[in-house]
Amino acid sequence: MNQSKKLNLTVGIIVLNGDFFLRQVIESLYPYAHAICIAEGAVNYWAQQGITTSTDDTLEILTTFPDPENKIKVVHGTYAEKDDQCRAWFNLVPDDTDYILCCDSDEVHTGKNIERLIDYLSTQQPTSVGFKSDSFYGGFERIIGGFERDHSFKRVLKCEKGCIYRTHRQPTLSLNGNDIQGKDITGNQLYAETGITMWHGSYVSPKGVYEKIKYYESAVIKPGACIPNYFTDVFMPWVTQPDKRDEIENRWRGVQEFMPQFRGDCFTLPFTGEHPDVILRDWEILQNKFNKQLEYYVKNVH
Repeated sequence: MNQSKKLNLTVGIIVLNGDFFLRQVIESLYPYAHAICIAEGAVNYWAQQGITTSTDDTLEILTTFPDPENKIKVVHGTYAEKDDQCRAWFNLVPDDTDYILCCDSDEVHTGKNIERLIDYLSTQQPTSVGFKSDSFYGGFERIIGGFERDHSFKRVLKCEKGCIYRTHRQPTLSLNGNDIQGKDITGNQLYAETGITMWHGSYVSPKGVYEKIKYYESAVIKPGACIPNYFTDVFMPWVTQPDKRDEIENRWRGVQEFMPQFRGDCFTLPFTGEHPDVILRDWEILQNKFNKQLEYYVKNVH
């Protein structure tokens, strides 16, 4: 880790009602981060429905998380879209940052992988790095394969003096009107060279999936791109009726919310990797959260 100490890796996070994994996300990154910059709040879609700040335990986590090294910087607000929310945390990034790790509030990293990543950045000096994702589906036993597994989730960006944050999809910095490009490493390439994957809980929390689909259908994705009634006809039956899983996956060529023609096959696979220590430690807490949310949506959403 001698080389690692010379490199300043700053983390950027956007969050609204992300308490399911937020504490574990921050804890997994804190020892390795130069700074953790967080923009909390709602984009216009949620603000128009009267939701301007988190209503779960997100704010409590942000205000009470131990920060002995003064690494955590938080801004609250409402934003036109996620690009603007990312720019809000980007404005908090220290000037001496070498690389930025863009992290969703459901992406938890192992210490081993972050150490490998920092060493890789120190020695290879890439312009950007993507991750191969272990995207958990309906719990902690299976991940989404195919399209989701092969997609390169661009998360690491080299930070140049005077650069600006241009877009969130996928994360891109620009300098003097031009996107910063050069040595761009895909998730598959990083995995082949280092074995690093990203632990991604984006399809675990029933509440998180329900709200994500509402947002995608109404604000982000063009009409017809998402599976109709995805939450009630795909996600919930898959979780609650294991005997129907093959039927559901065969019908939709997998389980991701996009229609198959927009994303290709993405059938589930057993997870065979390592869970981060913070996930194993909080396993029972997370399972209880999952069960309570599932019970609510079984009773209230049809």
